[in-house]
Amino acid sequence: MTQPKEASAARDACCETTADPRIARHFDRRARESTAKGKLPPLHAVSARLLAALGTPDGNPTLLEVGCGSGALTVDILTRGASHATGIDLSPGSIEAARHRAARAGVADRARFDVGDGAHVPLEPSDWVVLDRVLCCYHDIDGLLDAAAAAARARLAFTVPISWGWRGAATRLLLRLEAMTAPLRGRPCPGYVHDIGRIEDRLRRLDLRRSRSERVGFWYVAVFDRSPA
Repeated sequence: MTQPKEASAARDACCETTADPRIARHFDRRARESTAKGKLPPLHAVSARLLAALGTPDGNPTLLEVGCGSGALTVDILTRGASHATGIDLSPGSIEAARHRAARAGVADRARFDVGDGAHVPLEPSDWVVLDRVLCCYHDIDGLLDAAAAAARARLAFTVPISWGWRGAATRLLLRLEAMTAPLRGRPCPGYVHDIGRIEDRLRRLDLRRSRSERVGFWYVAVFDRSPA
């Protein structure tokens, strides 16, 4: 799938990853709400499309998901055949939910979930690295992309808001309107819609090549594979 050249990365409303404790509190609160009465949030529709794009984990690859949330995608990939998975997230509440999810699915012995900022903690080298709905949470994504690409032995996959055309313009407008009420809703910080062309150019410079991509509503799903030696 091809897309036109986008303008420079544009600020939007998600959540910048910093040491600000309000971020963890925000997602901890969301984790408490979503896990009320013992329930766990289902796999997001965009995450399900990313799961399909990744395909069957033949060869029992290892997995690293940066920004794993409550672990729905990570656990699903484990149940489909990944040998081991590591999930990292800023929110202790989300990490606790992910651990419960792995235990319920019977894969806790093959999963590890840690609290941390993927842009600043060492990332364990893994066959597959996933950044699902997380790049929009970073103002400066170069460090995260470099670290994720270095950790990806065979494959890197991501989802981001579409940044071009009327969909990109509509998303920016909608999220800017939402950002105006962010303080009243307790949203901890702004977020960003990044230039997808720039993201993909950087990954190509890091020896990764796009193998598949698709547009899912207002989201973009892409899988990059490591170039043969």
